[in-house]
Amino acid sequence: MKSWFKKIGQKLYGKKPERQLLQSENKNTPLKEKKPVVAKIQETPKLTEEKLVDPKIQETPKPIEEKLVDSKIQDTPMPAEEKPVAAKVEKKYKTGWFSKLGENFKRTSSGIKKAIFSKKINNDDLDYLEEAFLMSDLGVTFTDQLINELKKKKIETSNLRSEVVKFLENQFNESNHEFTFTSTSTPQIILLFGVNGSGKTTTLAKIANKAKSKGLSLSIIAADTFRAAAVEQLVEWGSRLNLNVFTGFQNEDPSSVVFKGHKQAIEQKTDVLLIDTAGRLHNKTELMEELKKIVRTIQKNDPEAPHHKLLVLDSTIGQNTYTQLEAFNSSVGITGVIMTKLDSSSKGGSLIGISKKYKTPIHYIGVGEKIDDLIDFNAKDFINALIGNDFGEKDESLH
Repeated sequence: MKSWFKKIGQKLYGKKPERQLLQSENKNTPLKEKKPVVAKIQETPKLTEEKLVDPKIQETPKPIEEKLVDSKIQDTPMPAEEKPVAAKVEKKYKTGWFSKLGENFKRTSSGIKKAIFSKKINNDDLDYLEEAFLMSDLGVTFTDQLINELKKKKIETSNLRSEVVKFLENQFNESNHEFTFTSTSTPQIILLFGVNGSGKTTTLAKIANKAKSKGLSLSIIAADTFRAAAVEQLVEWGSRLNLNVFTGFQNEDPSSVVFKGHKQAIEQKTDVLLIDTAGRLHNKTELMEELKKIVRTIQKNDPEAPHHKLLVLDSTIGQNTYTQLEAFNSSVGITGVIMTKLDSSSKGGSLIGISKKYKTPIHYIGVGEKIDDLIDFNAKDFINALIGNDFGEKDESLH
């Protein structure tokens, strides 16, 4: 009976064994349905914590750290690195001449330098050196003398530079190139002349600036009465430098203007009197006679004047400067030369011939349009610039 009732009970109450089976399954294998629920409960706060906490960690500290690091890198090391570079550039030039001269002149001097600092010397090197000196307008005569001396002496590479420098220095030794301003009882008269476009008017203003910087009183006479622009230019320079400019009437006789201006300077006890004249071609007889008359007129007030008769030469014309020098010297006499436009010319070598052949002092060279772009001529500095040795003796580009 019990077994029968048991069987009947199992059939009627089959749910109890099923619940026991489910419980046993829970013990042995986790429910797949409950785990995702637990996972969701655990993942939800994590996601919430990440949104609330992690953004603060990632967004706030990192930019602060980056700003601190960047400011140290950008503000501190950069200036320290830039200053030495700037200092090296400033110290690169020995005399400053090379930095003032134009690219054309630099290219010529660079060619001379490469020939002088060649590792080996042979006839080809000397031919290259000869060509470079001719390009710089040293002149055929002086170039031939130099090349012949080098061939005779069989100069070694290490001595080539010193031999070239020695030769060039010997061409300048006979002239005193220094220009001296003086203060006497009568005005020191400086007369400027030259051909059209040589830069006389601008050069005169630069000389005036030099005299003024020495504490001297000075006045200017605008004797180019035929070109109104020249007078206006001088008046403008006089205004900038706070100097008196004596002018005449349009087309007035230049000698008349000079006479009156000179007399006024004597009365005012002016230290220096600068006279600008009209540009004139050296082969125009009537214009050269006009210049002679100006000189005679000056001597009426002071027999020893003009104290300086300066020929302004344009370096771009090269060997033609010799022709101009000869013409002006035979007409009125020349006490010194100013060579302009070396900032735009490759032909500065003619200065050597002017000094050696004509025994004429070279007082200044012009290297630009600015008021201080008139350099006192120095033979050694010019030679160093001419042979491209305005840098230190070692030049890595040649090795």
